[in-house]
Amino acid sequence: MAVGHRFAFTKLLVADLEAEAAFYSAALGLVTKHRVTGGEGQAAYQEIILSAVGEEGPSLILLRRLHQQPPEPGESVLGFVVDDVEQVVRQAQDAGGAVRSGPTAVPQAGVRVAQVEDPEGHAVELVQMTSAKERGDDV
Repeated sequence: MAVGHRFAFTKLLVADLEAEAAFYSAALGLVTKHRVTGGEGQAAYQEIILSAVGEEGPSLILLRRLHQQPPEPGESVLGFVVDDVEQVVRQAQDAGGAVRSGPTAVPQAGVRVAQVEDPEGHAVELVQMTSAKERGDDV
């Protein structure tokens, strides 16, 4: 099923994951859809994925890097769901961007992800949904 290109999420890098989630829940009525933990060593992270009640549209993802200090407020990661992550990485490079991390399978989340930078260095995460077979689901 082709999803095309659509805006999917914004990641906000935070120091206190639980306090931030509580704020967005209390202030804006966002609810926790998922919690994700991954990476190893310096790349270890935790995320809380929030969205409006009953919405499947764009999400706010709170990201805490476990062994890194968060950047000054103002940095975020734009996220887009794409049909072909490898192709979009090439397109980003052709358009003057740079690759932060090449396409990587995340089977437990059912996705392939890559991260590129726009020409000014802002992070853009690309997510391709994978098939049940690629995730290891029984089909």
